[in-house]
Amino acid sequence: MSELGQPAGSVLPPDPDHDADELVRVDNLVKYFPIRGQGLLSRTIANVQAVDGVSLTIRRGHTLGLVGETGCGKSTLARCIAGLLPITSGKVYFEGNDITNLPRRVMQPYRREIQMIFQDPYGSLNPRRRVGSIIGDPFAVHSTVTGNQRKKAVQELMERVGLNPEHFNRFPAEFSGGQRQRIGVARALALRPKLIICDEPVSALDVSIQAQVLNLLADLQREFGLSYLFIAHDLEVVRHVSNEVNVMYLGRIAESGSKDQVYRTARHPYTAALLSAAPAADPDAAAGRRRIILTGDVPSPINPPSGCRFHPRCPKAQELCGQQDPVLESKLGDPATHLAACHFPVQAGETLATVAGRERR
Repeated sequence: MSELGQPAGSVLPPDPDHDADELVRVDNLVKYFPIRGQGLLSRTIANVQAVDGVSLTIRRGHTLGLVGETGCGKSTLARCIAGLLPITSGKVYFEGNDITNLPRRVMQPYRREIQMIFQDPYGSLNPRRRVGSIIGDPFAVHSTVTGNQRKKAVQELMERVGLNPEHFNRFPAEFSGGQRQRIGVARALALRPKLIICDEPVSALDVSIQAQVLNLLADLQREFGLSYLFIAHDLEVVRHVSNEVNVMYLGRIAESGSKDQVYRTARHPYTAALLSAAPAADPDAAAGRRRIILTGDVPSPINPPSGCRFHPRCPKAQELCGQQDPVLESKLGDPATHLAACHFPVQAGETLATVAGRERR
């Protein structure tokens, strides 16, 4: 047994043809939610195109940051990767194994390797159950630890995430928001997974508590070799925790690359607009930054715009943008690891705030 109660060794068979550095690969994932008409025999009249053709890779021991506005499909994508939602089309591979839409029984061993930390530390914990039972649920579901050993394993987890093990029998309401999120971290860590999906894990917490939770996640990553898919609105948080960053807009990836590539040379106008609105720690940098104001609202995922989905709000949009869907590829001599889906990418020194102030062509 491991120190946290999991049998030693992986439950997943090795794949000799698989890139050992690649933990998760998502290929052209699509997730639509049907909208049905009224009546018992109603038919599908439209679809919410929550995720539409997303591909990404999560590497071992790395953190992939996923950013974008509310409603762009980040959480839906995360739940598809975790197997919590069936996928309309596309593939999800875990260590080279196709785990797309597996039956519950077949998926169960993979669930031990993929865990989630949810956004709301209040709503993600059952208020009628004691903390020890909540953290110990993974042991019970997967029958890995029983009896007194389960209590010992849970208390070890509580201590590891900065909680008092003596509070084993308390209810969630007796803990602060930050402590409740630590409970969620302990529950996700119980089975020693290889991937933890962090769905806005600090957005509901005070800034000082956010830093504590982020430091805890970083410590756990170093200690256990964890990989994270880190979803957030706060670009500075994503910059702090991530190795690679994907920017998502209306169900699709607008830009992807290493942290430095995306933050230093943003090529997609949407990425540039997000970065212009992010708070800066340096007052001089904040004073010199020109905010890019996007016009209009995010279009409906039920009927997204033709061509580039960002073109109705883009300060650089031209006629081609509404006619042809841009390919996610490297631009302006960027390395092959830095991709943007844009016909007219942002060039070095270009000021989009000035472009946005002019009338579009």
